[in-house]
Amino acid sequence: MWLEIMLIPFILAIILFFLFWIVHEGSRWQKHPQLGIFARIIQASPGRAFLIFFILMIMLIPLALMVMIGQWIDVINSGMTPSKSDVVVMMLLLLLVLAGSFPIMWGSFRTWRQAARAEGELKVRPTGA
Repeated sequence: MWLEIMLIPFILAIILFFLFWIVHEGSRWQKHPQLGIFARIIQASPGRAFLIFFILMIMLIPLALMVMIGQWIDVINSGMTPSKSDVVVMMLLLLLVLAGSFPIMWGSFRTWRQAARAEGELKVRPTGA
């Protein structure tokens, strides 16, 4: 029972990450009836895109640990002792999710950094003669 309860926020965070990733590129998503709100939120600025991906990636760590705790509570309530394979499976799942989300977050960080650098260069250049 606790495993299923703890799985809900973990899966919702993965779905939310996936939705933001889908609409991250391309202005055609802004007019989509369901996904338009996600596109308008994340395409507002490169800094906002990085912040959204970073927060969602960091949130996946405690949410995966909550799933593991829910699994332990279910095993302990059934009268058995938790096995090491349960921990290994959850850590591998966490590693897999983070391995998929880290490149997306890093790419949005690089885009934000390049945009900030280009904006800084425009402010430094003197205009005139």
